[in-house]
Amino acid sequence: MNLNKRIVILAGAVGLMFYTASQEQLISVIADYHLSWYRLGVPVAWGIILGGLAAFFKLSFLQRWLAPLTLIASGLLTMGLIGAAASYVKHELAVLTLPALQLATIGLGLYLVGYAYARMLAGRDDDAEQ
Repeated sequence: MNLNKRIVILAGAVGLMFYTASQEQLISVIADYHLSWYRLGVPVAWGIILGGLAAFFKLSFLQRWLAPLTLIASGLLTMGLIGAAASYVKHELAVLTLPALQLATIGLGLYLVGYAYARMLAGRDDDAEQ
């Protein structure tokens, strides 16, 4: 079994901790961190922006971190999505999935840092060859 599968399985199991959280605990997390549906898109936007800026400034040290960044992103994304599904199944309120969905969007934002960096750097290299 490769490392990516192990991380996803472990993150899925850890994501089930949202199933054991009470409604009051989830509400207090939402209130403490000021979570809202509008804030879910912020990590995704920052991921694209930071990846583009890293490619623009040709930060080559980021290439060494693409593989670990992808593994961390897949773990956070899996943990968040499993946690969101578990908390929705238990409480049947979509608003209580916000803490878990925030974890998932942070994972997606981390993935988009690497994706935007790789895509824009590849596009820049193609333009330089022509």
